[in-house]
Amino acid sequence: MALLFTACTEDVATPEVPTATVVIQPTIQPTATLLPYEAMPGAYMGTFYGDPVSSVALYEELGKGVAISASYLDFESPFVEGMASSLARAGRISFITWEYWGTRDPAYEERPLDLILDGEYDDHLQQWGERLRDFDKPIFLRWGHEMNGDWYPWAGANNGGGVLDGFGDSTLPDGPERFVTTYRYIHDAISAAGADNVLWVWCPNAPFDNMAQNYGSTTGGWNEAVNYYPGDEYVDWLCFDGYNWGTSSYGQTFNSSWTSFDQIFGRSYAELQAINPGKPIIIGEYASTEDGGDKAAWIKDAYETMQTDYPQIRGVIWFHINKETDWRINSSPESQTEFSEAVAGEYWLDEWPGMQE
Repeated sequence: MALLFTACTEDVATPEVPTATVVIQPTIQPTATLLPYEAMPGAYMGTFYGDPVSSVALYEELGKGVAISASYLDFESPFVEGMASSLARAGRISFITWEYWGTRDPAYEERPLDLILDGEYDDHLQQWGERLRDFDKPIFLRWGHEMNGDWYPWAGANNGGGVLDGFGDSTLPDGPERFVTTYRYIHDAISAAGADNVLWVWCPNAPFDNMAQNYGSTTGGWNEAVNYYPGDEYVDWLCFDGYNWGTSSYGQTFNSSWTSFDQIFGRSYAELQAINPGKPIIIGEYASTEDGGDKAAWIKDAYETMQTDYPQIRGVIWFHINKETDWRINSSPESQTEFSEAVAGEYWLDEWPGMQE
């Protein structure tokens, strides 16, 4: 879901990537065989259908299909194969954002992730793993996205933050350490059920440096995105989310301004490359408002820039909904026309391979 960042307005430069404070000690093998990003023929187009009926008609008008279809599911809901199967028949892969919204026990209000770690959801996780296994086609699973903000109950800021003595290793900040431990716990439970068809997505919010400064601590840099990384054995696709809030009314609640694609993603992309230069990257959510600038020109720049300067990005999901502001592709005729032209080339892939087999 579209959530805020503080707009970044300075020029993009290659950052000095912070050293991770979380010690990664993976214990299992990856659950999905995945080509290195260089072997992929282009970048897969995706969308979140905020209004499914109008979205389907829109993509018919654009003359370009969708390879990745994004959805949001409550952590406590069951995995329902029907939706994923219908998308597969259309040549699309499902991209599920799995959201853990709260606790069943008030004793866990201060540290909601501990409820998962204490085994409360073990049976539920086994059921998900079995149903994902039985689906038997590739499927993206994004648990714990935007954990470097403070607006979700799974965020590091809401699970101990920079405290050093409340969980696990007393030398590591509790918030990121608790998140990493929970991510691995969920991954291991799903994998133990035999669901080796899952593509695991790890997805902080961009720009990473703004998140570290605004939602972390002035001491120790505990909220750096890299501190939340579960390890290469637990992640198939690197990811980030980011939005151009412009001068939209909602954006003004945190003093946003018109922000280019590079200003949102440039430095964070370099950090993802430093974490792993071979794994593919997907933008889990992105879009631009019309307020404060030229959205059509923003779209043109974004797609040209991704193709020329961001080769590790191999999936992009447009957040197509009129929500905090009008993020939709067709928020104006000019934006729709420019989007259609921007994605017309063969580089932008509109079908996920093998889904219809």
